[in-house]
Amino acid sequence: MKKSFLLLSTSLFCACLHASETMYAGSVKNLYESQDSTSKKGRLLPTSKVKVLDNTGEKVKIQLEGYRKSGTSNAIYFVQGKRILVAGLSKSGKFEVEVLSTNKDEKNVTWEKVALTAYTKKDNLVKELSPLYTQAQELYKNNCSICHPAHPEHEFTANQWPSMFKAMVNRTAIEKKDWYLVTQYLQKHAKDIKGEHHEKH
Repeated sequence: MKKSFLLLSTSLFCACLHASETMYAGSVKNLYESQDSTSKKGRLLPTSKVKVLDNTGEKVKIQLEGYRKSGTSNAIYFVQGKRILVAGLSKSGKFEVEVLSTNKDEKNVTWEKVALTAYTKKDNLVKELSPLYTQAQELYKNNCSICHPAHPEHEFTANQWPSMFKAMVNRTAIEKKDWYLVTQYLQKHAKDIKGEHHEKH
């Protein structure tokens, strides 16, 4: 019943997108270079925040922010130094990318904070992050506590969670389409993700 309500709410949110509105990806979403493009050149990960720039065509024009290693153009991360993907991009993709700032981390690796502009279909964009986290939390705790007590979200680091979850998920009833949603939830609540990086929910 809760799942049906979430899906209904998602469709209602999608019907009233407005320019400059902040939205969140409710599922893995394909990214396109232009309004008319049919070639998928990237993927936006669930729970990632985007800003709506234009909603007048069949696709919505969005902007997302994140971090990438200098000289690397096909992965944009939630925070620098953690493998929490915001978007994975094709090497052949030609997206508009603005570099907002640069800095070096403790390992002397140069990171760029970037804003990427792309297009995506209008489905599964939601106004509130909290229902996505609630859905992911319920999927995780209801399925991963069958064999043993579920590991607390803060037990592992953001970089450890994907392999930990992958090792468990095949023994659960979590559908493949929800794997990225649960992984993103676990990573964004990991022990090495500071409070200032948590989205409000």
